[in-house]
Amino acid sequence: MRAMSLDDLRTLFLNSLMLLTASICLAFPVSSARAQTETHVADLFSIFEPSNEKEIGAQQHKKIVAQYGGEYKHDGLNEYVLDIVLRIVTVTEKRNEPWQVTILNSPVVNAFALPGGYVYVTRGLLAMANNEAEVAGVLAHEVGHVIARHGVERQSRATGMGLLGAIAGILTQSADVARLGQTVGGLFLADYSRDQEYEADRLGVKYLGLAGYPREAMADFLQRLEDHSEYAAKVAGKEGKSGQYDFFASHPQTEDRIEKANQLARLQKDDLNRSYGTERYLLAIDGMLYGDDIKEGVIRGREFLHPDLRLAFKAPKGFQLINSTRAVYAKDGRGNQMVFDLDPRGLRDMSIDQYMSTVWLKKVNHNRPEIIQVGGAVGAKTRFVVNQNGRKIYVTAVVINFGYDKVARFAYHSRARSSELEARYEESYSSFRPMTYDEAAEIKSVQLVIQKVNYNESLDDLVGEMVQSSHTRDLFLLLNPVFKTRDPARGDTYKTLMYGTQEGR
Repeated sequence: MRAMSLDDLRTLFLNSLMLLTASICLAFPVSSARAQTETHVADLFSIFEPSNEKEIGAQQHKKIVAQYGGEYKHDGLNEYVLDIVLRIVTVTEKRNEPWQVTILNSPVVNAFALPGGYVYVTRGLLAMANNEAEVAGVLAHEVGHVIARHGVERQSRATGMGLLGAIAGILTQSADVARLGQTVGGLFLADYSRDQEYEADRLGVKYLGLAGYPREAMADFLQRLEDHSEYAAKVAGKEGKSGQYDFFASHPQTEDRIEKANQLARLQKDDLNRSYGTERYLLAIDGMLYGDDIKEGVIRGREFLHPDLRLAFKAPKGFQLINSTRAVYAKDGRGNQMVFDLDPRGLRDMSIDQYMSTVWLKKVNHNRPEIIQVGGAVGAKTRFVVNQNGRKIYVTAVVINFGYDKVARFAYHSRARSSELEARYEESYSSFRPMTYDEAAEIKSVQLVIQKVNYNESLDDLVGEMVQSSHTRDLFLLLNPVFKTRDPARGDTYKTLMYGTQEGR
């Protein structure tokens, strides 16, 4: 998150509410009947038939890159991943068309594509892969989506759904809200169908084989994604659900996808000598940034820390944090959420309650602000109710003076008002605090480093040398699954995590 400002809470509220609604639909499975109903509703808005697929991708490209923290650059890695995609597309009917490949600066494990040959993969996904063939598997899957024009189909539905944002813009007299509808529609609402996913898997296995990769790599990486989801759920524990913005959020997770991919590989089996490209892949990702980019802030459980802005706070209990370049979100899976941002323009010579009423909430009917103290800083709090599509949304809004040139803002949105929720909200905004220079300096970037096992080193030795976390052993085995079934041997190559210098992008 970078310091920024929003015109008013109405825009911020609709922004976060629409993001929340879309992400909840993606993160939590729905029954087949409900899924069919949602598809029919979306089809009612399917009014868009694009004439230029490249134009679609170009229009959405900047939004995608901004949403995922910008483009990530690492010496030689960007060209290497581009070569993998070009090797795949060479065996397709789109071999003569331009393709653009972007590594996104995000720790989430995800990959996707846009119409017109725009392919994206996060550095979080690259860290999970064991070899070049696995990366080729997921990229061949995304190429399959593009060639089958799945993105065009869902873009058509998303554009129609974006009309809802335009209608909201008219009702609120806000051009920002109208534009938001198009952004949210394009990025979140229209996920792939299950049949589209199967078709992309089938095409991906076909392309892998034609490109000279082991066809089994598709199923191998689907298993890697499954392992990552289980690890993320374990880390989240009782603090929230995992997987809001990972691969399975926009790609339906079905129990039989791995088996179907294996069946396809077996049916097309041949006697050719196919390489997984393990050594060259590990060399390419050696030194890559891992986890949070400290320039955007760091999430540690429920706590968000930003060493550059020198601030920290906790999400409410039971909420999971999600960072973005515009704001910090948190949600609990029950329709309740938190949004945090900074207004870098400060109080502008106003009192804290005047700022809340005449700047932040100037277009919202709210109760008279209550002056509060948060860690020695003056703040203000108010509550109000917003009617959204016939449903009441209960909002608790808090502003805190974070110095001469910054105002911290929390907005908590609930489906129902309760003293228990309000207590959790109070614990959250009361945790807001400035960080000391020494505390900020202790937050260091983490790099993924490739090493070889030395003589007589055990699994415990390797785990002990890695950057420690709450589930260090589990994370080490996620990065190095070969050691789940055998002990490390001298000369084995493995991934580990070490503190390092922050890389540029």
